[in-house]
Amino acid sequence: MLGPAAQLDALGILAALGGVTATALGMILTKRWGRPAGVGPVAYAGWQLTAGGLVLLPLTLLLEGVPDTIDGGSVLGYVWLGSVGGLLAYTLWFRGIQLLPVIAPGLLALLSPVVATLLGTLVAGESFTPLQALGIALVLVALVVGQLTALRTPRRSPTPAREHSLPASQA
Repeated sequence: MLGPAAQLDALGILAALGGVTATALGMILTKRWGRPAGVGPVAYAGWQLTAGGLVLLPLTLLLEGVPDTIDGGSVLGYVWLGSVGGLLAYTLWFRGIQLLPVIAPGLLALLSPVVATLLGTLVAGESFTPLQALGIALVLVALVVGQLTALRTPRRSPTPAREHSLPASQA
């Protein structure tokens, strides 16, 4: 885990940009395609998590390897992360993407690091620097401005496909 003295580096910035790009693309495609007919929200989230896990598995094995031992605490942590932190959270997340305007989930995703930072401060006794506090303030301002902008933007209804036929007078 990084502390307040951590510095920005090119690899971290590239990883963050890659993560944000993948998240944005996933939200746009989820909003556009929706959930397949006949697939429930839990099954849909489960398949999304399975696909993501299979993509990350080779990289994880390459960089982390297989753990030496797995104790009871590790199993309980995995069950918690897989059920509540994974399946339940993603079921609600994908449902929200389907119901909310496209801008809202992207802005709400910004709350994750804010909540993590505040919980780290309140629960784990961590501290953060004034620069990190400024970052939290900027995220909160971006959320408010983004939501206000979304409320003011008129919604366009989808236009039906038009036939390209000549008017009777030109036929």
